[in-house]
Amino acid sequence: MHTTTKKLPVIFTGHGSPMNAIGTNRARTGWQKMGPALPRPRVIIAVSAHWATQGILVRDSATNPQINDMYGFPEALYRIHYEPAGAPAAAKRILDLVPGSAANNDWGIDHGVWSVLSNLFPAADIPVVMVSTDISAGPAAMFSLGQHLAPLRREGALIVASGNVVHNLREVGWGVENGYPWADTFDAAIRDAILAGDFQTPVQFTKLPGAAKAVPTPEHYYPLLAALGAATPSEKVTVWNEYRELGSMSMTSYLFTDQA
Repeated sequence: MHTTTKKLPVIFTGHGSPMNAIGTNRARTGWQKMGPALPRPRVIIAVSAHWATQGILVRDSATNPQINDMYGFPEALYRIHYEPAGAPAAAKRILDLVPGSAANNDWGIDHGVWSVLSNLFPAADIPVVMVSTDISAGPAAMFSLGQHLAPLRREGALIVASGNVVHNLREVGWGVENGYPWADTFDAAIRDAILAGDFQTPVQFTKLPGAAKAVPTPEHYYPLLAALGAATPSEKVTVWNEYRELGSMSMTSYLFTDQA
């Protein structure tokens, strides 16, 4: 990988239901609009909520087999084929940058990533390196992961972290179009902090009202912290796909762009 003067953006995106990958819906519309507005990267570093591990793992294979880690959905969803190449050299760079990380190829490109990338970059012609979410670590450690990944932004890498700010499957309301009040409140608190350049409030999210209900388990929230670590408070923040669905799931997404 080569150093450039241009620092590529950082994205955190909510992915929500796998069905957002197909048909007409708010998430997919947002992804399809965002894709053409992004600079074309040499490689995508994908931090996935669905690769939840003990420690940070990095896929260093030249391939990315697609994983359909969802069950009981319509056949049309399983017909999506999205298997971009891997990037072993970029993976090695990540392993060098991130203390304690390890190479592991037991996982592939899961629906939390391919549902998003198949709409951002539908040609599947940009290599992807999968990075896991360390659920054994505290939130500060996931923020630190992003800080270690940040130099890659000047080496042609687009960092795409995929999860959900609010993700409580036990509280899902299948007939609920928007969010429950508690989900809206927590999502807004995180948004307001990020827009104010306050990244420590999201790191210390457990202090916020409703945190235990909004984030009952950390795997979907932690990718946001990796994105914040890779960004800086002085960067331009674009909030997009800002809505809740199924009552207990936030799709709110962020784009961090260097203004230098």
